Amino acid sequence: MTRVVIIGHESAGFTAACSAKAADRRAEVTVIERRKHPLYHPCGMPFAIGEEIDLKNLIENTRAPNVNLRLGTEAKSIDLTARIVEVTELKSGKTETISYDSLILATGGCPSRPPIPGVDLGGVHVLRTIEDAEAIIEAAKKAKRAVVVGGGTIGVETSAALKRRGLETLLVELMPHVLPTILDQDMAELVVERLQKEEVHVLCSQQLGEIKGKEKVKSVVVGGEEHPADLVVMATGVKPEVKLAEEAGLTLGVTGGIKVDQYLRTNDPYVFAAGDCVETKNLITGKPSLSPLAPIAIKMGRTAGENAVGGKSTFEGISNTVVTSVHELVIASAGVTTEKAEEAGMEVVSSRIRTLNKPSYLPGAKPIYIKLIVEIKERRLVGGQIISTNGVAERVNLLSFVIQKGMRVEELADMEYCYMPALSNTIEPLTIAAEAVLRKL
Repeated sequence: MTRVVIIGHESAGFTAACSAKAADRRAEVTVIERRKHPLYHPCGMPFAIGEEIDLKNLIENTRAPNVNLRLGTEAKSIDLTARIVEVTELKSGKTETISYDSLILATGGCPSRPPIPGVDLGGVHVLRTIEDAEAIIEAAKKAKRAVVVGGGTIGVETSAALKRRGLETLLVELMPHVLPTILDQDMAELVVERLQKEEVHVLCSQQLGEIKGKEKVKSVVVGGEEHPADLVVMATGVKPEVKLAEEAGLTLGVTGGIKVDQYLRTNDPYVFAAGDCVETKNLITGKPSLSPLAPIAIKMGRTAGENAVGGKSTFEGISNTVVTSVHELVIASAGVTTEKAEEAGMEVVSSRIRTLNKPSYLPGAKPIYIKLIVEIKERRLVGGQIISTNGVAERVNLLSFVIQKGMRVEELADMEYCYMPALSNTIEPLTIAAEAVLRKL
């Protein structure tokens, strides 16, 4: 009987527990989780902040069957030689050790707080846990002016949510445009237009210099200009939670994540890692990468769980498939941006098209914008970006598959698609986009 210990019970840890038990029913699986909730859905928190759903609906009492889930228990240290984990029950303070044959680290990530004066003032929040969301919702009930720092997916969604609550909202992004890791500037401009239509004020190419106040935030200084604020949300990224791994002597990669092989095994043969704490490989550039995305954590958890009980499943890397929204406007991306492709030494060409998602004679026909990025030498699709009000997620998933398989853009142009006027246009928008970029090759 294999004794599997998993540290962390979010997407990766929960999936790893289910996968281990599915692969070996006799395995004894113990999960250590310091939170009091078995599971919650962090990606839904901006919707709760925007009063579209109740926050409590994001909490689930789901548990993997026949798994010993130790809630309210924190892993304090790992002894790789003895193969034991020291844990503390947070309520009682009781400490004990748990032995393992295989260990899976699914410790997730933690918010990155830049070293800015005033970042620890009252009224300054991050958004990572249910407790963080609760604090923001309570603060928003009394606040009038909010500043969101960071224009990634969490920052964009949170700024739109706070505006929906009725707060005067400012979004600050250091880079030249919002969503810089998933969109080129010409596509990001469409997102800014929508944010401004929702009356979210956006400042790009601007750095937060200081958060001012005595005990509680009163204003922020951005680009030398002071803006009043009584609520600040720092959405400046997530870094891997690797303290336990590092203290145990496990190897970290250049990104700061836990270094693993294709089996998600660390430098210790009995220790695996999965989820936001892991350094993986970008399938397009071949470079080390972090990917704090739920679908990736689930895929990693499945692989690590199976391999912890003797399997040989592999996880090869990521194509960075992302979707977000500003109310009904859906924004999605797969692969790399033009900038990232060029940084990786690729010579690329791109094309952006605007068409309709269904025939113009039907009510509800809306513009759809698609940008494709193609590596010139091998004519491979390496990036795709789509913005519209519907039909976005399914199309970007197809682009992700094309990118993962290293397919040429001609193959995308030649694909056969279904057609029905109420659901799609006569000529599939992806075909139009592929043909547009082909004309540039």
